[in-house]
Amino acid sequence: MNQLNKHNTSLRDSLELEENQLDSSTLSSLVDLDSIDLVLREYLTIEEMREAGSFFTGSKLAISAVNSFQSSITFDSVVLDPTCGAGNLLIECSRRLGVESTLSETLKKWGKVLWGFDIHESFVEATRLRIVVEALYRGIEKDCSIDEALEFLINIKCRDALTLSNEELASVTHAIMNPPFTIWPSPKEHYWKIGKVNAAGIIFDKYLRILPETCQVSAILPDVLRSGSRYDDFRVYCSSSFNAECSVWGRFNTKTDVDVFILSGVKKHENDRQIAWFEDIGEYTPVSDLFDVRTGPLVAYREPEEGPLLPYFHLKNSPAWEVVSDVTERRCFSGKVLSPPFVVVKRTSSPSDRYRASATIINIKEDVAIENHMIVIIPKDGKLKSCRALLRILKSDNTNAFLNDRARMRHLTVGVVKAIPIKK
Repeated sequence: MNQLNKHNTSLRDSLELEENQLDSSTLSSLVDLDSIDLVLREYLTIEEMREAGSFFTGSKLAISAVNSFQSSITFDSVVLDPTCGAGNLLIECSRRLGVESTLSETLKKWGKVLWGFDIHESFVEATRLRIVVEALYRGIEKDCSIDEALEFLINIKCRDALTLSNEELASVTHAIMNPPFTIWPSPKEHYWKIGKVNAAGIIFDKYLRILPETCQVSAILPDVLRSGSRYDDFRVYCSSSFNAECSVWGRFNTKTDVDVFILSGVKKHENDRQIAWFEDIGEYTPVSDLFDVRTGPLVAYREPEEGPLLPYFHLKNSPAWEVVSDVTERRCFSGKVLSPPFVVVKRTSSPSDRYRASATIINIKEDVAIENHMIVIIPKDGKLKSCRALLRILKSDNTNAFLNDRARMRHLTVGVVKAIPIKK
């Protein structure tokens, strides 16, 4: 992350100009919450950004996250961003605070309210510098040096968010965060499964455990935590400890192809009010009542080509919304075979797609091998008629709307396909 030091040096040079040289348009551009992401892309490769989880919150999303607090930010508040990055969320929080006539007096008061941590020193410096810019943009007198100004922001520091304790956070009244969406090894404690899991879930879980009772929390989280089948226990724990509302936002920004939601509310031990993760559509008959649902058994890159030569279907030879009755490709496979008729649905699926559940009917007279990137939906009555009826349902606007509420990830899961409504 040292590449960002170039940006920080440029920022500091701008701030050290004489006060009459700091015009408002320049200051405004330096604290534009949308432009810092573009600045970062100038200095870091996309791989470095992904590794650090450094995708910064844009203006509209930051405003929405701050507005989600149930009580206002005042000078009696302590507002913490435990993964502050370049400070966008803290800057937006500072805009809820008033200013004094001078920079020093303003930052003395802001410094008591605004807390932020990050593991990258260059991000911490960028956050402090940009908060100084924000204060100057508000029209106050620059009465101290930049080094002196930065000293007032003593609660914004280089720390690992996962090393904080309950005692250190006892005074926090508001916590706001956009934790990294990268994949980390499971912490292997509480309910976390073995393997790799989303870092945002690990960090959010940590803070639900250590923030004080009645703390206001607003978090921007990746949709996989809301809708992924691996995170059922995460959602159960959140509901037990957090009196919260879940608000689907959509795509994080135009350059980051991840959908997010805002989870906001009050930390509350033994909460008995369940979080509404999805829209309540009432009683209905789900796909799983009339069909068996599973993933395709054949993992192409892993399975040896041995065993009987079977009809083989995958993403590229399963045309959407058609009935396939001829064999176009065969492959040797000794694993689990499936007997048509049935429907296959492509697992790759995005909210931007015209149809979320792109489906094909397989209707041939032999057992077949189905590739793992397909979800197989087998009628319990074994009838082609049932497959045709399901195809119409999968192509409907109602199914698109249901899946866009339940799974704004870039893939479908067996669980969400099982839950698709067949009829109310």
